[in-house]
Amino acid sequence: MKKFLIRCDMEGVSGIVSYDQAYPSGAEYTDGKKWFMSDLNAMINGLRAGGADEIHVYDEHFYGRNIDISLLDDKDVFLYLGKPRYTEEWAGGLDESFSGLLLLGFHSKRGTYDALLNHSYEPDIKDIRINGISVGEIGVEAAIAGGLGVKLVMLTADSEGCREARELLGDVRAVSVKESCSETGAVCYPLKHTYDAIYEAAKKTAEEGADSRLFDCGDDVTFEFTFFDTPYASLYREKFGEPVIKGKSPLECWAEYWKNKLEVQKAL
Repeated sequence: MKKFLIRCDMEGVSGIVSYDQAYPSGAEYTDGKKWFMSDLNAMINGLRAGGADEIHVYDEHFYGRNIDISLLDDKDVFLYLGKPRYTEEWAGGLDESFSGLLLLGFHSKRGTYDALLNHSYEPDIKDIRINGISVGEIGVEAAIAGGLGVKLVMLTADSEGCREARELLGDVRAVSVKESCSETGAVCYPLKHTYDAIYEAAKKTAEEGADSRLFDCGDDVTFEFTFFDTPYASLYREKFGEPVIKGKSPLECWAEYWKNKLEVQKAL
């Protein structure tokens, strides 16, 4: 059975070059959401054309309410909306039964030089290291999947996000929907171009799989977070000490961080 999970972000979607287009409060968010739906439909339709039997989608951008279900082409998709938190028992819908993980609309990690909308999950985070390897959102999601024996088989992103994924995972199938020029600028392509590119890559992924490396961290995992000097960072340290989390899997570490994060955010 060919079964895939798509995780969605928005900063790496076709045409988006500003947080005003990616944040729900942004003046141009309605436009960004339309472009996001075009990319998502292209990925889903491509997977189906390649023989995918089952497709799950987890919307992890902002509040997890970016998917317009009235614009989905496929009527048989499992959707995880509202951003339910990862736990040690639940990896955002992912488990060992999946044939692969796909990332849609991702971006490079915080600190990538002059790269479009680079960041790592939240403005408070300067860097994340897994067993000493600096990663961003692409790396964390790939590590969680790897701990379950599932490869990151495809992603769409800006050019720098694609480069980061290939450096980390080797021959992962990566579709660049825009060429990063600066933190606020990119060379963008028409939706027709990016739809076709995403569709064909997803179709090949379902048909052939991928040659990307499994991001296997073993069963002795350390997550280290470096924060900027913010109220969040101060309160996190006050409640939980230095932001270093050890566990038997990336999921265990990430679930603990997510629990801590929500507690701190609630207290701010």
